Amino acid sequence: MSLIAGNLAVVQRLLDGAELSWGVFAGAAAHLYGNRRPIQDVDLLVPKGQLTTVVKLLQGSGKAVQFDGQRILWRGIELFDDLSVRRDGRTYPLLLDAPMQAHLRRMSLLGAPVAVVSPEDVVAHKLLLNRNAADGKQDAEDAAGVIRRQPFDLAYLLERARLLNAESLLRERLAAFEVTI
Repeated sequence: MSLIAGNLAVVQRLLDGAELSWGVFAGAAAHLYGNRRPIQDVDLLVPKGQLTTVVKLLQGSGKAVQFDGQRILWRGIELFDDLSVRRDGRTYPLLLDAPMQAHLRRMSLLGAPVAVVSPEDVVAHKLLLNRNAADGKQDAEDAAGVIRRQPFDLAYLLERARLLNAESLLRERLAAFEVTI
């Protein structure tokens, strides 16, 4: 078992034991939904305002964590309570809101039974960021892999685009993959 796998299992047990809502996001979620590039870290999203609770849970279990007020870093695991994107003077709000929580799924990641955000949430986030290898990121590649391999709830994908305040932008980027919302 890799170091990240063991650490993910620890975090999963702590969060589930505290009955906190949470979900795997970003590249690790894209990995689960079809783009099988190696996992370098695991990003988790918790509800807004819950990071201090998570810090206390980890520290209460004897774990030394780095916390800058916006994210927690602990041995290959990164926890956020706000993944909003800020670009060109606009903010696209991305939180673990009620619709996202309603679409969480349980899956196995590195041997741990984790909550994972929906493929619609992953694709919306990745296409909003839309970074590529030239940026040192794989957002466009991740989105393409998930789109090729997952069926979508198009009504929820449209709802997520609206919640992000990015409906026209995401419609345009999804159209490049022949996905219409």
